[in-house]
Parts: sequence; structure tokens; C-alpha cells
Amino acid sequence: MTLRRTILLFCAAAALGATGCAQTAARRSYEVLRTGQPIRVDGKLDEAAWAKALPVGAFVNNRDGSPSPIATEAKILYDARFLYFAFRNVDENIWATMTRRDAHLWEEEVVEVFLQADPRQTSYIELEVNPLGAMLDIFLLDVRKPLHYESWNSEKLQWAVQVDGTVDGKPGDKQWTCEISLPLEDVVPAPNIPPVPGDRWRLNLYRVEKLPRPASLAWSPTGKDFHVPAMFGEIVFSDRRVD
Repeated sequence: MTLRRTILLFCAAAALGATGCAQTAARRSYEVLRTGQPIRVDGKLDEAAWAKALPVGAFVNNRDGSPSPIATEAKILYDARFLYFAFRNVDENIWATMTRRDAHLWEEEVVEVFLQADPRQTSYIELEVNPLGAMLDIFLLDVRKPLHYESWNSEKLQWAVQVDGTVDGKPGDKQWTCEISLPLEDVVPAPNIPPVPGDRWRLNLYRVEKLPRPASLAWSPTGKDFHVPAMFGEIVFSDRRVD
């Protein structure tokens, strides 16, 4: 049995047995606009499409939702093949040391994407990129129950970073930016691939800072633990275009 079929069968079973998925509280929401031109994933964020996309909104302290002085901006777009993410991270002390794919990037400075396309079941995808351009991509069957890291690597996943400064943790840096394009074909639990206008997926975005002092930031705060899909925000796919 292929890995893809195993995931699909698990998701179908989870959809029948999952509980607690009702949206009982207001959640952060973002309208994802469509781009007619594929994004060139180079980390520069200089495409006209990104200029027309609205930011998702302020990142806050994940533990309690309080405002953070650490400036972080993120935007999302999609087309028929990919879901695109852009991050702009103001940072005076950019730091990371890990360069290997699927290393424990969350132990250093990083941006993260958590995506649950169908809240009726329990699986979700986690992506992390650090300032050195290392990637961690995970498919989790349930909360903190991933497939073995090396057993699931998205073959068509693209990502890139640009650093205005040095990645050594010393003061004097300005910012680092990141682009990610997630192949929609990898989001196997989604009701529609590609998504149709009006489809709603759960999603959260995070940023981890270590220097000059630790901070855990989120678009939609979940408390101490990042892995709380019921508290993720929501993206709504739009038929509005940026071109």
C-alpha cells in the first residue's frame, strides 16, 4: 500500500471519529486571493502579486495573545497548483545553525506553517523554514503523531530565504524574508484539490525568536502548545484575483 493511500485511509477513518471540531468561538480569518502567475520562489517578495495581497494581521505572543513588539508580516496566495506563503521578519539578531532538512528547526529561530485542510479529521501538515534556508516538512496523523520525518518529504515543495544581515546572532541585522510554495496535491485530506472559492481550511502561522530574548509568536494564539488545531485560524479561498 502506498504512503499516499495510507494517509487517505487514515484521514477517512478519522473523519468518522473526530470530535470537538465545532467552531464554538470566533477565530481569526483571512481571505486567500488567487494569482494567475506562479510565484517565483526566491525569498525576495518582490512580485506584484505580493504587493496586492493583504497581510494576515499582527502576530501576537502565543501563550496569552498579548501584543508583541517584534514585527512580523505574512501573506498568502494560491493558484491551481500551489499555496504560497510569504514572511517578512524584522530581526536585529538573526540566528540559526541548522542546515539539514528535517532537523529540529524549532529549537532555533524559524517561521512555521500549520495546515489542517479538513477539520473533520485529525491530520495536518507542518512546515518550518529557518534563516539559513533549512526546511522541516511533516505530515502528522494526529496531534504530535507525525509520520517519520524522512518518510514524508514533499517532492515539489519550494522555499527560499533572503537575509538582510548575518545569521550569527550578533546585533546589526535588519530582517529576513521567506517564501514557501506548498503543492496542493500534497494536501490529501482537502475536500477539493484545487480548492474552490468558499472552501475553508484551518491554518496557523508561527515565528520563534531566540535572540536577544526568546519569543513564541502566532497569528492565532493557541497557548503554550503550537499543536492545537482547534485554535488555528481559518483561511477562506476567494475567486478574487491579484492580477
